[in-house]
Amino acid sequence: MRKSLFLIFISLLFFQCKEAVKPPTLILYNAKVWTGESENSFVEAIAIRDSLIISTGNSEEILALAGAETQLLDLGGKLVTAGFNDAHIHFLGGSMGLTQVELSGAENYEAAINSTLKFIAENPDKEWITGRGWQYTFFESGLPDHETMKVLDIDRPVFIKAYDGHSAYANPKALEIAGLDEQTEFTGFGEIVKDRSGKLTGALKESAMGLVGKFVPEDTFEDQLNGLRKGLTYAASLGITSVQNASGSENDLRLFQKLYENGELTLRYAAAFSVSEETPSDQLDRFRFLKDSVGTANPWLRADAIKFMIDGVIEGHTGAMLAPYSDLPTTDPLALGQLNFTIEGYQRLVKTLDANGFRLYTHAIGDRGVREVLNAYEKAMSENNSQGKRHRVEHIETISPDDIPRFAKAGILPSMEPIHAEPGTTTVWSKAVGEERLPFSFAWKSLLDADAQLVFSSDWPACISINPIRGIHDAVNRRNPSGYPEEGWVPQERISIFDAMKAYTFMGAFSSFEEDRKGLLKAGYLADLIVLSDDVFTIDPMKIHQVKVETTIVDGKIIYSKE
Repeated sequence: MRKSLFLIFISLLFFQCKEAVKPPTLILYNAKVWTGESENSFVEAIAIRDSLIISTGNSEEILALAGAETQLLDLGGKLVTAGFNDAHIHFLGGSMGLTQVELSGAENYEAAINSTLKFIAENPDKEWITGRGWQYTFFESGLPDHETMKVLDIDRPVFIKAYDGHSAYANPKALEIAGLDEQTEFTGFGEIVKDRSGKLTGALKESAMGLVGKFVPEDTFEDQLNGLRKGLTYAASLGITSVQNASGSENDLRLFQKLYENGELTLRYAAAFSVSEETPSDQLDRFRFLKDSVGTANPWLRADAIKFMIDGVIEGHTGAMLAPYSDLPTTDPLALGQLNFTIEGYQRLVKTLDANGFRLYTHAIGDRGVREVLNAYEKAMSENNSQGKRHRVEHIETISPDDIPRFAKAGILPSMEPIHAEPGTTTVWSKAVGEERLPFSFAWKSLLDADAQLVFSSDWPACISINPIRGIHDAVNRRNPSGYPEEGWVPQERISIFDAMKAYTFMGAFSSFEEDRKGLLKAGYLADLIVLSDDVFTIDPMKIHQVKVETTIVDGKIIYSKE
């Protein structure tokens, strides 16, 4: 018996030693590898075995680890970084949008109309023409109407949302199918927009969009899987290796679980479940069950977050403000925006879900919306004695300077989208906010200077571009790719390339308690990394937007190559 045990021990020891010297499966060398640990943490090479990074260092010492079957990539000095973590995204909606009218690339009204008409002509059998992406700046009033969109007065329903998903245009046929007319009243969160004579313009805001949207035929589960496959390919080409959904249902989670089971998942997915005051208690119980059953051990899937939406958007005057909008009379019903919750109901839900171990995201765009979220988070963490939960406030497009220090003090994370502040798209936004509040617009640097932990994302498809590189360009320059405006838009809120890259890599991992497994390039971390065409740390900052992802590696496997 003792001899058998001794032989087993020797065998195990031999196996462990053999594993310890097992060569890498992939080596990237002759590179400039930014490990992410500090602003100047660069090495020349990185060794990967299967799904993990096993070593970093100079090219000579890393190449010495290679075996006969190790794949070697000579990068010719190219920059390597951790893959991008898009920490606020609506991935299913964005992916399905790739099969619909897609206007995020349209730079003006004419381009948007031409793209829509082209889609209609190329899809004669589509029952509904749906899509997304028009900008408020395309229209003099900030919103489309039947006059500006008269070329879409066709015998098929057209329902196209704004780039941010908070407003939509429905053509006369779509309004007819929905049974909406001049007598229709809406008293919920949002608005059926009418002209001065009381006639419908076709524009709908916030929840009023559902009056038409509910008539759009639903996609099947297989349709959604096919859409997600397109989305995964697109994300890989942009270097996105992790995403955190910013809304969703159990169905979203099941779709990603199916892709994972099929071996098709090429990015790491974190689910967030949407909750409102109307969410029944048994649904909250179901979300708790899903959180616990998915757990946090699987590096590909997690389901431990809840998403609230406390207000709307600045452009639609539905973002909740501390002082009236500058472009509305103070007597206007939307002069102070709108709240999507009662304060009591929101605080009650925050306290309950905080106590149940969820990470919380809350959409808050207006300065009052931001304040109410901070109030609720602080109150819940105090009463539950639950510090260190890394709850997040999403968007924070405008903020009272008094509230900026509260993030670091309470350990609450500002989660923001630099692409939303791209100059040239903010005309309607700026007019509504007004000169007095403008210095606190998308206040990334002010938050960093106050020691807040800044997290970046795209909000896709509620954005003009999902591309992290373009968002990073905006964060560093506060000027659009054309160089407008020359002095920068609210230039005092520019941040360094290091802070922008950190917010789009490591901080996404930090926000989901995964900073010990991804977001850095060091031994023991998941091998999720990208190769860039140019060195974003040294090139002319105004050329950042031109940088391309040449290679994307997830779990130690090359999933995208530009060649």
